Amino acid sequence: MKIFILFIFTGLSVLFANVDRFYPYPTHIDANEIAKQSYFVNHQFYLNNQFVKSNKKNSMLIVKYHQGSKPMVLRAKRYLNNDYNDGITKSKDLIIFLSGNLRGTGILAREYVDSTKSLEILMWLPALRKVRRMAEPSKNIGYSEADIAFLEETKLRRLSDDSYALLEKKKMLFDFAYLKLDKSLLNRFTRKLPQKQVSATYEVYLLKATPKENAWYDYRIDYVDTKHFTIHRTHFYVEGKIVKTVDRQWKRVEGIKDERAYMWDYWYSINPETHFETVNYIPTKIVKNNVENVKSSFWSQKTLKKIKR
Repeated sequence: MKIFILFIFTGLSVLFANVDRFYPYPTHIDANEIAKQSYFVNHQFYLNNQFVKSNKKNSMLIVKYHQGSKPMVLRAKRYLNNDYNDGITKSKDLIIFLSGNLRGTGILAREYVDSTKSLEILMWLPALRKVRRMAEPSKNIGYSEADIAFLEETKLRRLSDDSYALLEKKKMLFDFAYLKLDKSLLNRFTRKLPQKQVSATYEVYLLKATPKENAWYDYRIDYVDTKHFTIHRTHFYVEGKIVKTVDRQWKRVEGIKDERAYMWDYWYSINPETHFETVNYIPTKIVKNNVENVKSSFWSQKTLKKIKR
C-alpha cells in the first residue's frame, strides 16, 4: 500500500527555513539558492490551491509498465491547498483514487510549518469505512526498481537532507522520453497519453545533490531551468552509474504573474537496467487554479469519510 502512496504527493535547517509561499525570485545564484527555488516550484507555492478533477474522458493517470506485460493504470483526482496562515499548517494535499484496487481510497497529507514534525498522513479505507493514521514513509529506500517517488520529491526529501554543488550552466537539447504503448494496450483514458516525442532546448544549471545520510542513491544531478527553476531531468547515481532517470515536461500556469509558475503535466521515469517505466500524466483541461470560496475544512477527515467507492 505504501508504494502506491508515493505517487501522491520535502525539519528544514535555518539555511532553508524561509522557503515558503512568498519566497522571492532570486537576485543572486549559488547552489543553495537554486535548490530553494526548485523547492518553491515543486511545492507550487505560487498558488493558493489547485484542483485536479476527473471526467468521463480525462483524468490524472498513474501508469506503471514493463514490456511484455499489461500496464497497471490508476486514475485519481487531487486537491492541493497552500493557503494557510495559522503558523501551524504549511500545506494539505488530498488524493482520491478512482480505479484499480485502490478505488475509493483517499489520502490526506498535511505538512507542518514546524519542520521537525513528520507529515500527518490520513487514509480513508473504503472497505472498513474508517480513517487510519499512517507513519511517514521512509525517504531512504527506492520503493522498487523503477518507481521515483513523487512523495519523496515534493514532500519527504527536505532541503536540509542534502548538500548541493553547482557543476555548470549550459544550453541543452532535451529529447524527452515518453511511454510507448501498443494500441492493443490502450483504453479510453490511456489513449490520452501523449504518443509523440517532445524535444526542446533549455539553458540549465547542473545541480548535484548529495544526501548527508545514507540513502538509496549516492547522489543525483538535477537539470534546472535557469529562468523558471523547473527541473527538466534528474539522474540518480549509485557508484557512478545511472540507476534511475526522470524526465518532466512543464506547462505555464495561466493567470499567475510569477515567472516560476509552471507545473509538470507529464512526469516519466525509467530504470535503465530493467526498463520498468512509470508515468504520471495530468491533462491541462482538468486543472483549476486558485479556486475561490473553498473552505479549508474541505481538507479534513470529514471529506475523506464522504468518499464513495
